[in-house]
Amino acid sequence: MHKNILPIITIVCLCTITGCKGGKFSSINQNAATKESALENKAYKKFNLEYLALGKNQIEVEKLMGIPEGRSLGQNGQYMLDYRRAVLNEQTGKVFDWSLITFVFNQGKCISIDIQYSDRPLQLLEEG
Repeated sequence: MHKNILPIITIVCLCTITGCKGGKFSSINQNAATKESALENKAYKKFNLEYLALGKNQIEVEKLMGIPEGRSLGQNGQYMLDYRRAVLNEQTGKVFDWSLITFVFNQGKCISIDIQYSDRPLQLLEEG
């Protein structure tokens, strides 16, 4: 009788200690990883922007990105929309949280996307 109870008690103790999700140690590690990757999940990748926006018109790009922070005219009749967004530099793996994304339009279609990687200036970090 005692031989049958010992394995059952061991299993019950292990389930109580670790729980369904593997215990608190794994959830602590998951929380740290989640906080690190939260900004990365919100960041755009240049390849994705090119895939979704090249060849699209201004209305389609604004539906994708929202209202632009700036609009300007370039050379040769080009029209540009500027956005400040978090962008992942795929070569370094670093997320730049205040990058300038410029969509360049010619004859109504997006012909290129330029990205200038930058982090938020210290003055803006102190404010918010």
